[in-house]
Amino acid sequence: MKLSNQPFLLETEGDRACLLLHGLGGGVYEMQLLGEYLYKCGLTVQGINYPGHAEIMAKMPASKWREWYEHIEETYQKLSSKYSSISVVGFSTGCPLALYLAATNPLEKLVLLSPFLAIKHEWYYLLKPETYLASVGWLINDVPRLKLPIRDRQMCKAAEEAAFFKTFNLPTVKSALELINAIKPLLPQIKEPTLIIQSHKDTVVDPSGARIIYQQLGSSYKKLCWLEKSDHIILLDVERDRVTQEIKDFLLP
Repeated sequence: MKLSNQPFLLETEGDRACLLLHGLGGGVYEMQLLGEYLYKCGLTVQGINYPGHAEIMAKMPASKWREWYEHIEETYQKLSSKYSSISVVGFSTGCPLALYLAATNPLEKLVLLSPFLAIKHEWYYLLKPETYLASVGWLINDVPRLKLPIRDRQMCKAAEEAAFFKTFNLPTVKSALELINAIKPLLPQIKEPTLIIQSHKDTVVDPSGARIIYQQLGSSYKKLCWLEKSDHIILLDVERDRVTQEIKDFLLP
């Protein structure tokens, strides 16, 4: 399997489009297989890389969430000028970005995959990771990126070859936390039908974030699906076929 981190636009003759939003420090390669699948199902799909995520560099550069959102909204406006309905699929940090978009723009449907609401807190950390970021995080700019959180070994290797960065930029991570704080009070006013998929074995984000979003969303239709085998990047992991089928059934019933 060959993954690419180059943005894509796959257009059909229909009037429905789907915008795919990747995770923090990742890239459009995380969304590639889903994009190809939804295109074959008849949807126009667009995958983008955010500012600070779009160039191959030794270290991940610093960027801010408002830069990412500006690019997302610009892409959304271009799609909405051509297609009558737009759905958004967000992965990890792409989820609060998708929610922020939904709070201020009309969307047909929302899909949230492994939503980033809090960093996974293991007992041996003593303090929450966010606490460390708020203290020593001011002194350190970069930390090494360890093995990608994918249990499928072959897919993990393909993703590591496609990924641009081998580090995380901590000021950028803190900006993502600022985005999360901005979106939390907006959840009750978001009314779009929403599908949330989260793995219990996620080692990156706290799985309880998916339940919090589900409980607080103002949507009249919302569905929360749990996975039992995958790690964080569920679109590339061992249960990816179930994930893509759930998304297809939700977007194209």
